[in-house]
Amino acid sequence: MFETISVPRKVIETNVNDAFPFVSKISDISDIKQFRERISEYKEYRIQCFDKGFRVSDLLNSQTKSLDDFLAKIFEKYIARFDYLALVAVGGYGRKEQFLESDIDLLIVSKLDPIPYEAKEAIESFISFLWDLKLDLGTSVRTIKETILASREDITIITNLIETHFIAGNQSLYEDLIHSITEDDFWDDEKYFDAKVKEQNERYHAFRDTIYSLEPDIKNNPGGLRDLHIMQWLALKIYHLGKYDNLHTIGLLTKEEYDEYLACRDFLWDVRYAIHCNSNSNILRLDFQKSIAKTLGYGDEGNAPVEAMMRDLYRIFHRVLELNNMVLQQVSIDIKGYVGDEFSEPVFLNNAFVQRGQYIDVIDHEIFKNDPEKMLDLFLAIGSHPEINKIHVNCLRALREGRRELKDHLITIPQCRKKFKQILTSTDSLPLVLRLMHETHVLSSYMPQWARIEGLAQFDRFHLFSVDEHTIRVLSNLNELAIKREPIYQLFRNVRRKIADPEILFCAALLHDIAKGRGGSHAAKGAKEAEAFCILHEFNEYQTNLISWLVGAHLMFNTTATRRDTTDLEVINNFADFVQDEEHLNNLYCLTVADISATNDNVWNSWQDNIFRQLYQATKLAVTQSEADLVKSMLLQANEKRERAIEITRDCKKDDLLRYMRQFPNDYFIHYSVEDISWHARNILRYRKNDEPLILFSQTPNVGTELLFYYKSTSPSMFTNLVITMAVKQMNVFSAQIFLTHDFHALCTIMFQNKKGQPLDHDRLNGLRKAILTGLKEDSQVLNLSTINHKIFEVPTTISYLDSKSEKQTKLEISTLDRQGLLAKIGITLGNLGCLIRAARITTTGERADDYFAITDSNGLPLDANRKEELSVALKKALDE
Repeated sequence: MFETISVPRKVIETNVNDAFPFVSKISDISDIKQFRERISEYKEYRIQCFDKGFRVSDLLNSQTKSLDDFLAKIFEKYIARFDYLALVAVGGYGRKEQFLESDIDLLIVSKLDPIPYEAKEAIESFISFLWDLKLDLGTSVRTIKETILASREDITIITNLIETHFIAGNQSLYEDLIHSITEDDFWDDEKYFDAKVKEQNERYHAFRDTIYSLEPDIKNNPGGLRDLHIMQWLALKIYHLGKYDNLHTIGLLTKEEYDEYLACRDFLWDVRYAIHCNSNSNILRLDFQKSIAKTLGYGDEGNAPVEAMMRDLYRIFHRVLELNNMVLQQVSIDIKGYVGDEFSEPVFLNNAFVQRGQYIDVIDHEIFKNDPEKMLDLFLAIGSHPEINKIHVNCLRALREGRRELKDHLITIPQCRKKFKQILTSTDSLPLVLRLMHETHVLSSYMPQWARIEGLAQFDRFHLFSVDEHTIRVLSNLNELAIKREPIYQLFRNVRRKIADPEILFCAALLHDIAKGRGGSHAAKGAKEAEAFCILHEFNEYQTNLISWLVGAHLMFNTTATRRDTTDLEVINNFADFVQDEEHLNNLYCLTVADISATNDNVWNSWQDNIFRQLYQATKLAVTQSEADLVKSMLLQANEKRERAIEITRDCKKDDLLRYMRQFPNDYFIHYSVEDISWHARNILRYRKNDEPLILFSQTPNVGTELLFYYKSTSPSMFTNLVITMAVKQMNVFSAQIFLTHDFHALCTIMFQNKKGQPLDHDRLNGLRKAILTGLKEDSQVLNLSTINHKIFEVPTTISYLDSKSEKQTKLEISTLDRQGLLAKIGITLGNLGCLIRAARITTTGERADDYFAITDSNGLPLDANRKEELSVALKKALDE
């Protein structure tokens, strides 16, 4: 028996029209102002009804009836005299599911062909009146013949016409329309079915083929309401579902499965209605998830209510997806006699399983109930047959029943542990097998650790998916990125081939986020979980230690690459001591790239690849060479880049280039690419306005815009004024580097995007250049921001000074909530206290900002303890106010 999942809000069983009726006070049906006021009042009334706890099903029925009555009155005023017309509700309104923010889909159908001119005029007046009321309409005006022809051309139109109801006008005409649609054989059963399956697949792809988006669309998301609608449409079109029939009575679902279908529908209705009380879309956005969770009865303390709501929602999506899959397969069998693209003769794999094309099926429906170990055998069979990638409806049903009757997790059975470890060793098929185990909830039935992260939302803007879905994508990336040809994955391809034992890497990927959601450091807690898991599954000591280390260390490569100066010899040596040897480094690099690439679609780019490459190559040298050799290697690297940059910068004199490049520290040449160094040199040597800064822009596809700023100044306000201007212009700065030359010039590069995460166009760049020049001339700019971001995340501000053997600079790290003008506030605070920025690295990850600065006082000396304390207090005050 399935466990019923429902929102915890208190429900009133009484009919809403009896207990809390809406009283309309419109005296003049032509008064648009009165109508608009009543429509607004009616919407607020509906929100109140939901807040009071009335059932959504009652609200939908009541709203449909109210809308029918309203439209019938307007129809009577404008159109009723033409007795050859009928007003018909189609689409969502047609099936009597008119939500608060749903379009009102109407069809005006005519018996006469063509429609007479005077009727057209009346129809236009009718529709214009409704538009004047600012209703969201979707209207069509057709004859019966035109309606049939239109339905043949568009699968959406025929689907909208499957679910309709009569509103006003000539009812016999409406019945003729329904008869004509039913009798038209253009969309035969197989053609309609194939079109709906294609439509669903395209919709799934548009939503990244996952139910686990952190901002899901309740209507269109895989597992959402649209999946329920498709089952209903197939039942109506192909099985001619009658008024008193349902998916159970026509044989598509069992009685228990149909009860599950209804429970899922009610849950999704509640969530969608709650969203419409806050927004005009169907997307459950992070901005109001807390409000929705409170409305639905989950509570309002911290993030726990949101996590509970999202976990329930993902479970509902999963159930709908599973029911939809079973129904579509059953319809295919009923229509075609098989599932899949074409018929394949069954191939018996063993005494338990049979292959049917791409699908695997069971021979005995009771197999998993009688022998739970067979669940692992199922996925071992899938892993050993590359042509199998789907599970047959009969097998799905058997698996659901067997899974729901388990008394304990499968990991407690020694034989299951051996089989699961066998699955882990097949790294070529592992991503597919684990995805199928996850999709069928067998993975959470196997190990309780996975059950704890299943459907666990990540309350940030960096991740697009829940913890479990993210992990599955990391596993897939370990294979998929190794065959990608894009330059940004070249190093990953090379390093991945060097991994001596891929099983270790895949196991670490499976477990890297296993301790999320428990508070504290999920990496440290995960390392202990990983160690226990490996011991239980009889990994050897070396494998156990490396897997546990990788889980505990999986954030360190990214942290070091993005939040430290990777040209600093001390940073490199510390990281080399941490990774110990090249095998640890290679595994950690591959795990980190796969991890970051699985967070969202755009985070891994050429900029990210460059800073990771720097750290990898420097650390590789450090673990294989002495410190003296490392210094020589870095010096050699800097010299090689310098010489290569001189070689390719042909339009400048070599002597000029040499004099120019001697002004920069070696760190500069290690940090930038040869092409960047050449670009800087070529433009700086050509520039003749010594009293004004050089400001250039470069566009980097899929990354953003790079600003090159070069100016002779030792003023603490220079960087401050620069970033204030960026803030006022609403630029999103995600990386900044500053290098000081020996003759007191500052070369600064800033990577930024507009508010939509895109590079700037030419006109806006010209405006930004002028604004920067104006801002630099002011002694002290005031930070006036036109908009204030709504605070929906909690990231406490931490100020820390990094231990360093160097006594030349103070190394400062600031972690806080990212927001508009953050970098400007930091710059103002540093400038007010007379701190000079010698180097900076700006990193934003979703809503979190981690900024690194190397600073000195105005005399070029590091800060003493008193100045550090003073700066910490000032930064805290500036950032937390």
